[in-house]
Amino acid sequence: MVTAAAAVSGPLEQVVAKSDGSRHKLILAQLSDRAKQLGARGEIRRLPRLRNALLDILAEGRRKNIAHILVDADFTGIRDRLKEHRLLTGEAISVTSYIAKSFASAIAADRRMQAYRLGRSRIVLFDDVDIGFMIERESEGEPLPVFYIVRAAQRKSMQDIHEELQLARTKPLGTDAAVSALEWQFLRLPKVLRRLAWFFIHRNPYWFKATAGTVGLTSFGMHTTGAALGLPITPMSLTLTVGTLETQLALCDGVVCEREIIHMDISLDHDVIDGAPTMRFANRLKELLRSGVDELARAAPAPAAACVGS
Repeated sequence: MVTAAAAVSGPLEQVVAKSDGSRHKLILAQLSDRAKQLGARGEIRRLPRLRNALLDILAEGRRKNIAHILVDADFTGIRDRLKEHRLLTGEAISVTSYIAKSFASAIAADRRMQAYRLGRSRIVLFDDVDIGFMIERESEGEPLPVFYIVRAAQRKSMQDIHEELQLARTKPLGTDAAVSALEWQFLRLPKVLRRLAWFFIHRNPYWFKATAGTVGLTSFGMHTTGAALGLPITPMSLTLTVGTLETQLALCDGVVCEREIIHMDISLDHDVIDGAPTMRFANRLKELLRSGVDELARAAPAPAAACVGS
């Protein structure tokens, strides 16, 4: 019996040895293939220094307990009214500026939506709504999102906000518009020093307001079509992300009609803002988006034809 068992185990051991040898050859071949990829052809570019601003914002945003609420709002006819306003007054107002004014007004009606913690047992409700926008600028040959703050947006008109954003998109970087001279110098610091500065900034809401504003607004809907919306990584207590405009079918007084729907995301710091107030804020924002057209110029209706008596 022992001799028979030894005779059986001999061939098995040879099979296992051959299997191990084949596996080792396969591993070596795969390593050789991977090593060939180390010399893959491509272009190496320097990471723009301006991207440090975005990296700092993302690092701060990951510290927050951010919740997201997806909202759709009726935007039917608003773009046509903006075009009509431009033709009548010569003043161009972008969709982003229009939404920003409604956003600031909705926050001004409930300042808790831009609350920030002050220590462990207090919060700060700022009076002014300072909106931090992400706008695209070119730096070192690459388009990059940069941060720009419109201060006290609730006290400015749509036209004021539009002109300020246009100036921020065209004025040279490192001056007094998008990416000020102070911010430009700050971005040149090593990461460890920038992280140390942010360590103190995010612990003081007044310093944070001076550096980043009180709320955020980003819009990328003009870059694509169809239904698209992003969920941002944000350090703000409240951020509005504007997605795309989409035509949808709806019932209008019992009749099927087409409506323009804008997709939005409301991101909130759940440490200081709760869900129910945010839903009330969302309803107020949608109402202001509809009523905001009343501030736009409109052509006078054509006079009715006079009746001629017989």
